[in-house]
Amino acid sequence: MATAAELKRRWDGLDAARLVREVRTWLLGQGPRPGGLAEVDGRVDLRGIALTATPATVGDPQDPRAGVTWEGLDLSGAQVEELRFFGGRIRGCRFDGASLTGLRMFGSTVEDSSFVRADLRSRALGGGEWNGLRTAWRRVAFDRANLRESVFLGCLLEDCTFEKTTKLLQITDAEVRGCTFTGLLTSLLVSGQGHQLPVDPRAFSADLSAAVLKDSKIEGYSLDATRLPDQGDLLVVRHYPPVMKVAASYLQLSDDSPAGRAAAAVLGQWFKAPGRDDSDVCFDLGGFGDDAIAAAVRRAVAYAQDRA
Repeated sequence: MATAAELKRRWDGLDAARLVREVRTWLLGQGPRPGGLAEVDGRVDLRGIALTATPATVGDPQDPRAGVTWEGLDLSGAQVEELRFFGGRIRGCRFDGASLTGLRMFGSTVEDSSFVRADLRSRALGGGEWNGLRTAWRRVAFDRANLRESVFLGCLLEDCTFEKTTKLLQITDAEVRGCTFTGLLTSLLVSGQGHQLPVDPRAFSADLSAAVLKDSKIEGYSLDATRLPDQGDLLVVRHYPPVMKVAASYLQLSDDSPAGRAAAAVLGQWFKAPGRDDSDVCFDLGGFGDDAIAAAVRRAVAYAQDRA
């Protein structure tokens, strides 16, 4: 099997540089497919190619009918950075180990594709509606991808997998259907509060039974269709907005210890703008980094739930 360095060296030299330019023109929708491209496992072999490092637009920002389709490509280990995809379609492609930093998706669809260990750091992996279209990710593998501080906003995530993704992955006001999260997930922040885009709290179903949540929170969705991990420090609160309000008030009035004051401050900050009253929240108490604060939060929530 060729190494990553060997795959990249294939694109060195004058002839290869000319082919890279032709491939770039083709993938940007500005020219035909170049001849002489080999295939690997039934996909066009573009492994290791350096296509873009500066902003490039795929499709027309003004015309949703002008989207470009990428189908059956192997871009593993490729450099495909700073792409703006408008109304595009990606089907049956492989981006394993590729660098896709700065990728921005607008009204585009990605299906049956793999981004295993890819670098996908981006603030717009779903940017709400664009010309009446929203971005959809269907049957996509994000396993061990670098999604640090990445944001899926207002998009559809359907039957996707997330294994041991990096810190600070954010899923905000999105529709999540049948996705699977496994392994250690640190600072996973899932919000369906509807503060940025309207979302139905019932638009979340996922399997996290084989995951470990660390400093993570799922808020604003109903968790009725979700399998949560059997994790001792995981706190689940159904119909949480009124419960957390009572819990914070209880701490303020009855617990003047340093841990109680800290817990009240955290709950007050976290839940000052909650989602709908019929939505839920879950978070791991280990994220507080202090056993006394975690115990105070657990005690206050139990008190509030008894009175709900």
